[in-house]
Amino acid sequence: MPETLLSRTPVPFLVGGRWESGTLPPHDIQSFSEQNPSPLLSPSGAPSGWKVARPAPTQIESALAVLPKGQAILSTLPPHRRRAILEETARGLEQHRSLLAHLITAEVGKPASAALFEVDRAIATFRVAADLAATSGYGFLPGSLVPQGVGMVGLVERVSAGPVLAITPYNFPLNLLAHKVAPAIATGSALIVKPAPRGMTTALVLGAILLAAGLPPEALSILPCDLPDTQRLIDHPALPVISFTGSATVGWQIRDRVPRKKVLLELGGVAAVMILEDGMTPDLPDRLIAGAFAYSGQVCISIQRILVARPLFETLCTRLREKSLALESEGRIGSPDSPRTLVGPLISQAHADNVRQKIEAAIGSGAEPLTPLRQNGATLSPVFLTKTGADWPIEQEEVFGPVATVNPFDTPQEAIDRINRSRFGIQAGIFTRDIDRAFGWARAIDAGGVLINEIPTFRLDHWPYGGVKESGSGFEGVGYAMEEMSRPRLLALRLPSGS
Repeated sequence: MPETLLSRTPVPFLVGGRWESGTLPPHDIQSFSEQNPSPLLSPSGAPSGWKVARPAPTQIESALAVLPKGQAILSTLPPHRRRAILEETARGLEQHRSLLAHLITAEVGKPASAALFEVDRAIATFRVAADLAATSGYGFLPGSLVPQGVGMVGLVERVSAGPVLAITPYNFPLNLLAHKVAPAIATGSALIVKPAPRGMTTALVLGAILLAAGLPPEALSILPCDLPDTQRLIDHPALPVISFTGSATVGWQIRDRVPRKKVLLELGGVAAVMILEDGMTPDLPDRLIAGAFAYSGQVCISIQRILVARPLFETLCTRLREKSLALESEGRIGSPDSPRTLVGPLISQAHADNVRQKIEAAIGSGAEPLTPLRQNGATLSPVFLTKTGADWPIEQEEVFGPVATVNPFDTPQEAIDRINRSRFGIQAGIFTRDIDRAFGWARAIDAGGVLINEIPTFRLDHWPYGGVKESGSGFEGVGYAMEEMSRPRLLALRLPSGS
């Protein structure tokens, strides 16, 4: 279980259900937290960091060698057994909820309240998968729907499309991994997990919980490997399905590298909100701030563009400015350990510097900040920018930081055209009381999902989630990911004459 795993130095990785330490220099993990995520990780009491073992090429080969056995075992488990594994995993996550939340905060700097929420979402993800594992995957098709099919019946079952390589990002180290692992188990697909450099310990703790829940050990490897070994995994024929969440550049490179594989991509976005003249509510500024700046904007559906009907523009800008400036005095900017923190440090100093430079470039091009641009180490104070151009990089490229643009529009079509003037399209939001027209506007927006009277940062784990254009290929959301990771198999029978 996690306590035993975290007591080891370095923390080992998983090869076909076996914990191994390897011979290569380990990864050094520097903690974002002033509190130890587990006393076992820092027995000296110093919360500065810990080490995670790094697999050697021979251990990568061992994980690949055991994969066919794991696939054979997991794919033949009856649905009730796979459901039991998923249910027990959810219980294990509940049991270690506090440890996991502290670990997420320490590894990736996610504020404490958001880290707890991520654990709760992961629990729900595994429970949804447990329900679907036992109730989906079969369909009956009578042949007599066409004349030549009289006397035939067909049973269509969905079976595993093969072992899955799951490559995950840092920003949701538990729940985005759950969105790959849980559907894979539900469909009977063995996995090799390549976690992000930040978040690998969280992935390994989930591995311990999965094994304790009864997952066949041969069906799971978790390998915190470097780029060359990751490329070997991508290329290897034993992994016909790849599920990747991360940057658009890397995702499409993977797709181009292995065109004959099934590659599922959840990539970047520049999520937009369109606020009609009747869409203003007292709590809307707070919701926009949360949607744009929670976890310092390091979410692919963070609000990056706000389009507001011109009569509301000045009022909304004033309220956004006032509420943004109050965040610091209210204790909402700072240490991720605080349950009040909304905006904490970005994942690295280099990323914070890069985000600041993008904001400075927009200001240099004529954008006006509603709030001052300030940086303290890896922490940036949130910034709203007005007077930005629709084709500027600050609107067209994913920033992944605490910045959003605010601009007026005169007609709904003008706003829709500006939203669609992007190579990305995951989710968008519309705020209005005119529900009849809202559905028409929503259908005109080119995105994987459009939310009416909700920010686009909102997501439920059983709903379909995916992007269009350069935001990805394929859909997550447990049931939809199960379809992506499986294929139909027809079993047909000719009935005896006269039956």
